[in-house]
Amino acid sequence: SIYTLPINSIKQSFKISDDRQIILDTDGTEMILLRGECFPLIRLHRLFGVSTEVTELYDGIVIQIENNDKIACIFADELLGEQQVVVKPFPSFLNKYELKKLGLSGCSILGDGSISLILDANNLLNML
Repeated sequence: SIYTLPINSIKQSFKISDDRQIILDTDGTEMILLRGECFPLIRLHRLFGVSTEVTELYDGIVIQIENNDKIACIFADELLGEQQVVVKPFPSFLNKYELKKLGLSGCSILGDGSISLILDANNLLNML
């Protein structure tokens, strides 16, 4: 699956290089230690129930997102790059699934005809 994240939500992206950066808090939540601060980790493949070959943090990329005073990290297979997209709202028949509460704000049709789901950093951070 391909996801789009608004650029103004991204604080930075980085690769995990040290085991000491990965911490489990007391309730089992994965955290990333970055410059002395811990941030919760959201694994997109687990959140949306999609299969992927990239499950080890060393093999993917971590994207730190922020909205107001909330910050978290998203784990993804790879970062494809930056491009402008047209945001399309979800069709009304999907309203019963409350997709916004799951951290999705809409979709976009990419140049190759595939669909990209647009992540809503605010709702993703509110889920934590």
